[in-house]
Amino acid sequence: MRGKFPFFASRMMKSPPSHRILELDGLRAFAAGVVVVYHMCLYSGSIPKGPSWISGPVTTVGEHGVDVFFIISGFIITSLLMRERAARRQVSLSGFYIRRFFRIIPPFAAYLLVLVGLRAIGSVLISNRNLLWSMFFLEDVAPYDPHGWLVGHTWSLSVEEQFYLIFPPLLCYLSFRSRATLVVLSLFYGVCVVSMQLGDSLSRHFGSIWGGIAALYYFRYIIVGVVIALYERRFLGFLAGKSRFIPALLAAVVIATDLFRTPNFCLRTLMAATEPCICGLFVMWFVANPSRCAFLRRPVVQWFGACSYSIYLWQQLFTGPAFCYKGWQPSSAALCIIAIVLCAGLSHYLIERPGIRLGRILSYRRMGAKPVCAADVPEAV
Repeated sequence: MRGKFPFFASRMMKSPPSHRILELDGLRAFAAGVVVVYHMCLYSGSIPKGPSWISGPVTTVGEHGVDVFFIISGFIITSLLMRERAARRQVSLSGFYIRRFFRIIPPFAAYLLVLVGLRAIGSVLISNRNLLWSMFFLEDVAPYDPHGWLVGHTWSLSVEEQFYLIFPPLLCYLSFRSRATLVVLSLFYGVCVVSMQLGDSLSRHFGSIWGGIAALYYFRYIIVGVVIALYERRFLGFLAGKSRFIPALLAAVVIATDLFRTPNFCLRTLMAATEPCICGLFVMWFVANPSRCAFLRRPVVQWFGACSYSIYLWQQLFTGPAFCYKGWQPSSAALCIIAIVLCAGLSHYLIERPGIRLGRILSYRRMGAKPVCAADVPEAV
């Protein structure tokens, strides 16, 4: 492997040993990849769109790339909190938020500053309103604006940051794996399942501002990740040794569910409730069967997985529709991919990794303790 990919292999070999779940890093690489292909195919046109029987599944798979991020995020962050609780008998919420701040904000701020600079020289089109919605992590409830493409992807960051403002304190208060925790998560999951239809109905009768309730719809995937982390051994035991065809079957069911449209409220609700659970089983199959997915641990895949947050941030700049740009347009797929990888690599090594290290140092200094092994697990985006 080092002979084929010397750069990636050398970077991975130099990394200190950690307790990272390599299969999840590999899945994050593929999740980021399908989002990029989806945007290049459906929006920028740098990849031919093709007939509807191709573009439909491409759209579905691309949209679920973000859902995979959500599930991994809920799983990893809950695991971090549980391991910290087991190691120290308590969870430092201030330490958690310090690490979260330095994990998310520095690369995100760098991306926004570049957008402001490009707008100042007249190269891109973006409004102050779009920037403000994104800056305050409210893009998921912002009114739709086609000219807000360059920050439109920050809706997913908004969903995560809103969820993690509420969830960690609640989980610590209710205690992990308690009956009260499971009841609260179940009730909240039920609200999230109907939130899309509820938001549409309220916005029609009482104004578009109520449409923001629909943002809760995407919390479903994070909740699934949380529940899987709480009962990790049971899920891993159930999935261990299952056929290699299981993830393909689960993915096919999810795609078919998304492509199937029905006006029946009960059926739509059932599909909305089961789809994130199927996605969660899909993700955990790879964790439960590491010997059957060695390709996810290849150095090149691991590198892209480690850079997945920066890839997700910067791909938006090079995959937008033509009206977002002034005097230039990234029309070549090869050049787009090169630009995305270059910007993401610079962001990862110069901003993201130093930010993560600084956040860990500050959080553990505040806690007055040394990092435990759980800190080696990266907080997902």
